[in-house]
Amino acid sequence: MAKVNFKMFKDILTQRGKYSQGRVYLLWSVVAYYITLGILTYAGIKHSEIEMKNFTMIIDALEYAMGLFGGYVFGGKFIDAYKAIKGNKEETKEENN
Repeated sequence: MAKVNFKMFKDILTQRGKYSQGRVYLLWSVVAYYITLGILTYAGIKHSEIEMKNFTMIIDALEYAMGLFGGYVFGGKFIDAYKAIKGNKEETKEENN
């Protein structure tokens, strides 16, 4: 079962047989984001004194990174889908004529 899960991650992170740099960075930024939120949650449960200003800055930076890498990774997919749909519409127009 673990082999199947790792194969799924490899499929997600690769594009045309090579690892996609944007997808790997997106994965790491999401992992770092949730680790940071986990630390904040743990500190909140334990009622520890934490300086929220620093954590707020880190979380904002991680949200920006996730948005940037997500736009880079999924933007290309949206463009490819748009081109595929546009190509199909043009083909049907030519067939009707």
